Amino acid sequence: MFDMRVLGIDPGVARLGLAVLDRHDRRVTLVWAGTVFTEPATDEATRLRTLAAGVREAIATHRPTSVAVERVAWSRNQVSALQVARATGAAMVVAAEAGLPLEEYAPNEVKQAVTGMGNADKRQVHLALTRIHGLHDVPSQPDAVDAVAVALTHLLAARMRGLAAEASRR
Repeated sequence: MFDMRVLGIDPGVARLGLAVLDRHDRRVTLVWAGTVFTEPATDEATRLRTLAAGVREAIATHRPTSVAVERVAWSRNQVSALQVARATGAAMVVAAEAGLPLEEYAPNEVKQAVTGMGNADKRQVHLALTRIHGLHDVPSQPDAVDAVAVALTHLLAARMRGLAAEASRR
């Protein structure tokens, strides 16, 4: 009951965080996490192709049942947000090609789910993943940490949706 493997993605053009988490009943384990880096001097289309290849490789290697992506935060820097949106789109296309369902989560939604505070900083997110949620081998690279948090948010939300569906059938 409630078995699932999710690929979490923290999108970005310079760095794209990836993480795979498994859930069996209530136990969550970190399977793998990493970061895809692109060279700033490379044209954007080539960088997006590199990111897509990284997502494609993670899907082929780890066979997730779903994908979770952190939603773009439209801040004051619209140029940066547009680039992140393009990276998000590349990841979404790869997930769709693989036939995987995809959900997006806002940054504050991820922080709230993982730490209980929507305004938590990166250090607090990392601590919560290891100490509260008991995940071992959480990397120190920030984009990979964020990808772990996105994947965990999806697993927690999916579990709640599953419990609600089960309760409604009764």
